[in-house]
Amino acid sequence: MGKRKSKAKVMKKAKRKTPTIFDCPFCNHRQTVECIFEKKQKTATIRCRMCGASYQMVTNALTKPIDVFSEWIDRTEEINNREDDDYDFLEGEAEKKKVYEDEQPRSQDIRDDIKEEYPEDDDDI
Repeated sequence: MGKRKSKAKVMKKAKRKTPTIFDCPFCNHRQTVECIFEKKQKTATIRCRMCGASYQMVTNALTKPIDVFSEWIDRTEEINNREDDDYDFLEGEAEKKKVYEDEQPRSQDIRDDIKEEYPEDDDDI
């Protein structure tokens, strides 16, 4: 009689865990930003222990701490980009005002065109 074949042992792969504690983008301290979920209110708050920077957002059942941190970073970049755009917009408005001060109002141009086309109706306009 022969010996039974033994099963080869299955090697389990270690799953990579998503981080729950992050580095602060404002003060650059390592591992100081934590995320706290309030399930009854369906909100999540992320806060740095060193500088106090924080962000709060509405969550659902699938939201993880990495999602909150990513949303915080995206929102911060959006605000920074908007401030740069507002500055450029204000400079452009100053140039537009200079152009418009030199020109006649548009309604006056239309009145002049009508007078040229219908000279006999000058009294009515």
